[in-house]
Amino acid sequence: MNTRLLVTLLAISAIFIFGTAIAPAAPDQPHMRAAVDLQNAAKTAENPLPALRAAKKHLHAARRNKRGERRDALEAINEAIALAAVGDKNTMRQKIDHAVAQIHSGMSKAR
Repeated sequence: MNTRLLVTLLAISAIFIFGTAIAPAAPDQPHMRAAVDLQNAAKTAENPLPALRAAKKHLHAARRNKRGERRDALEAINEAIALAAVGDKNTMRQKIDHAVAQIHSGMSKAR
């Protein structure tokens, strides 16, 4: 009887310890991932505007559960689009890097 009780208590303890240590899975975010991929492609593209515009569409389509980072990324993409339009690819890349960082931050904070 004592052995059964001990085994039961150990099993319950293990479930409690390991069950609470596992973080809930992050929500699937295909639009955010697509936006990152498109922006990375835009950094090396001869004409980055199509990729940047597509990334912007994906961010608009993404769920608004990122605590402001999605909005900040959209602002950076808009700036990158303006820079690409005038041919300033170096500053455009900096804006893209900022937008990608915001997207990654938003994905980690998604509720």
